[in-house]
Amino acid sequence: MIELPVQALLDAEGRIVSAGEPLLALQRQAGGAVDGPLAVPALAALVHLARRLAIPISRAVEVADGAADIGMWVDVRPMEEGFALTILDWQTRHAHEPAAGGAGQAGWAWQVDAHLRFQAVQADAASLGHEPPRIGDLLTAYVQLDTGTAEAEFAMPLVEALALRTPFSGQTARLRADSTVLYQLSGEPLVEPSGALTGYRGHALRIEAATDEPAPAPDASLFNPALAHRLDQALRQPIGRIIAHASTISGQHEGPLRQDYADYAADIAAAGRHLLALVDDLADLQAIERPDFTTLREEVDLADVARRAASLLKVRASDRQIRIQAPALDEQLLACAEYRRVLQILVNLIGNAVRYSPPESMVWVRVDESGGRVRAVVADQGGGIDPADHERLFERFERLGRSGDGGSGLGLYISRRLARAMGGDLTLESALGQGARFTLDLPGWITG
Repeated sequence: MIELPVQALLDAEGRIVSAGEPLLALQRQAGGAVDGPLAVPALAALVHLARRLAIPISRAVEVADGAADIGMWVDVRPMEEGFALTILDWQTRHAHEPAAGGAGQAGWAWQVDAHLRFQAVQADAASLGHEPPRIGDLLTAYVQLDTGTAEAEFAMPLVEALALRTPFSGQTARLRADSTVLYQLSGEPLVEPSGALTGYRGHALRIEAATDEPAPAPDASLFNPALAHRLDQALRQPIGRIIAHASTISGQHEGPLRQDYADYAADIAAAGRHLLALVDDLADLQAIERPDFTTLREEVDLADVARRAASLLKVRASDRQIRIQAPALDEQLLACAEYRRVLQILVNLIGNAVRYSPPESMVWVRVDESGGRVRAVVADQGGGIDPADHERLFERFERLGRSGDGGSGLGLYISRRLARAMGGDLTLESALGQGARFTLDLPGWITG
């Protein structure tokens, strides 16, 4: 058992000044002196890259050790007189053991901090076929975590593991930039000697999405599903390439670049992401506009869904110094609805409340019942909405003049359509200067 982390100090030329015994053993096996240049090729390459770019480098590497391979997560940080090298993970795999993720399947390694922000990614656009996450991006902004079903004991393995500081596996996640790309995530916690959780290191394995649905019949209407599907695919591919190339330029992965050019490329990538978000909304729009659109009728704990939705927006709210008060852990309120659609509605409502609330304010999420109906209420302390604009706000592409907020103007329209498809409704109470109060009303679950 290797005691982690394994650390080393190197001078400016990459020679070992001091190192832990496991690393020295690899150094000797590679034919290097214990006080000579780092002789382990994969590690030496990381040091060389950190020296050339003059930035910290952190990624997964494979190191040969006789008949075995060692999977490592290595952090190299330039210092004033050399480099600090830290091996945060050390997994020995013998030749007969399969690599993580299985042979022949596309995957990539990642590391996030305790707030699920990417710290390191071992992938590039060419190998993935889509844009990799950027350092500093939220994992949950890059992929949409599968919430499973309301009855699943561990509906979101990553969230459960984060709360308990345990390893996880089997977390299905869909790429937000392209919903046809599906990954299965697994990971292990990274813990400091003091016991503090510093993040997670893991692997994303590409999996195939189920394709059991029959192809929809052609339709001449505006929201022809076959046409919308072809348009969706036609848009995603070129926009994805634009984002990938712009992100590569803005991240200066191929070498230094003038900062104004890098900023310009970052703006292009951001605009591309906005377009892809619009494509997602249009895909939802064409689905709910179909005359045969229906939702599931299942037992849904509205209080639990509200807590999960609030948890997904917690980091974004914290960045804006906004607190979200969700239902208490012991609250339970059963609705007859579709779990996934209820979560979609509440994430949209809470996300809007966070977006339009002032810093250091509060967003409340509460649930109650009356006369066989159940309700989830999302209230904020924002600027409020004129009563004359209440119904207009639920129209397609309506943003009440807020052209620079990054929204598509479809979220509330889609949310109300979904609520009504489940036998409920979505309403608004607000006045200028008095915040906003959105109420999701649903039929209660009848037992017995």
